[in-house]
Amino acid sequence: MKLKKRGVAKFLVCTILGIVLFAVNIPALGKSAFSWFSSACEDFLAPAYPWILMAFVSVSLALTVLGLGENPFIRNNPRFKRTFYKKKMQLVTLLVSLSVLVCYQFVPVPFLNGQSEALVSMCGDMFVFLILAKMTLPLISDYGLSELLEVFLRPIMKPLLKVPGCAVVHMMASSFVSVTASTVMAGEQYQQGIYNRREAVTTITCLTIPTMFVTMLICNTVGMENQWFHLYVYILAVCLVAGVIVARLFPICRIPETYAAEHPAEEEPDHESKIHFALHRASEQALRAKYDPVDNFLTIVFSMISFIPYILAWGTVLKLILAYTDIMTILTYPYGLYLQLFGIAEGTQVAPVLVLNFLDVVMPTVVLTEVADPSVVLRVLCITLSQMVYIAPLLLTLASKGLSSLGEQMGIWLVRALVLVPCAALLYPVFF
Repeated sequence: MKLKKRGVAKFLVCTILGIVLFAVNIPALGKSAFSWFSSACEDFLAPAYPWILMAFVSVSLALTVLGLGENPFIRNNPRFKRTFYKKKMQLVTLLVSLSVLVCYQFVPVPFLNGQSEALVSMCGDMFVFLILAKMTLPLISDYGLSELLEVFLRPIMKPLLKVPGCAVVHMMASSFVSVTASTVMAGEQYQQGIYNRREAVTTITCLTIPTMFVTMLICNTVGMENQWFHLYVYILAVCLVAGVIVARLFPICRIPETYAAEHPAEEEPDHESKIHFALHRASEQALRAKYDPVDNFLTIVFSMISFIPYILAWGTVLKLILAYTDIMTILTYPYGLYLQLFGIAEGTQVAPVLVLNFLDVVMPTVVLTEVADPSVVLRVLCITLSQMVYIAPLLLTLASKGLSSLGEQMGIWLVRALVLVPCAALLYPVFF
């Protein structure tokens, strides 16, 4: 097969530019170009954060109310319908988050505003950061890097992780696109017979890695944007080691290797050499990729509706619980001792991330922004981001007919939570 020079050039230029933009520290700036630009924008807009967030939440609330009333404009537009149509819990969350913002801006409620202040600042930073990242991250995710890496990673999948070579696509999808997309893909391929049940569950629980996008966001939120590249490589290594171990332990090793449909043979591509084939796939993807800034902007704004009000509303409630009760500390105290056993000195202080991470991948930052020791923050971020069990992917896994059960998923989550701590502790000195 003949390589298309234009495709190869487009792949190389876009990918190298993306890597330089995100991963290479500029000596004159002391950080990457993207980190410098996003920080400058955040500093400039910080005084207006409450107003920006109030406008964002108010518009979202109005559209959600229209969606509950089955307004034709909402019902007939796929994007609006997906986001606003009949969203009762979203309405509650938006009302609570708007109340938090109104109190913060206009009503002196010291015990409430003291807890919400950091979250308002955090969500404002997220709003700016996510828009900028969504406009630039496609340089890494959309122009062939995933296709190139897939070719070289396929041979190690079966020996290490007990899954077919094509499962590497899920690692790429979760890293470059989203964990949700990877979970949906694995569930669909189980129903098509591409994976048996054990392979599908292993793929979802051991091959899913945190998205670059989310990891960058969280690093920025806890003030460690300069550490993003090292942290992400560290997470990849920990996820791989933990995945190799967990795939061989109960309950995964006891899952029957049954198929939901007739299993098709995995085809190996006919090509002259691996590098030739890899470049061919990367160049073809680069030629197909089209940059659409308007669509990127709308996609991220609509997706933020699902978690920024959530963090403002329920993050404030959780901070109140953490500040005025000992419930979280008591529930997670044994986990805190386990963290201390592996050298995390502030283990009992950060242990509530075990519960917060289950609610949403961003929620642990509610605790970690108050931790001074960067080594603790980096190790705990690695552990929590690598768990990858929170409400959205869990519900999607359970919704795939015959794939898994809540008890099975909780068993895997517990084993993975226990295995990740020593893996993160042992590999930390290698990367930092």
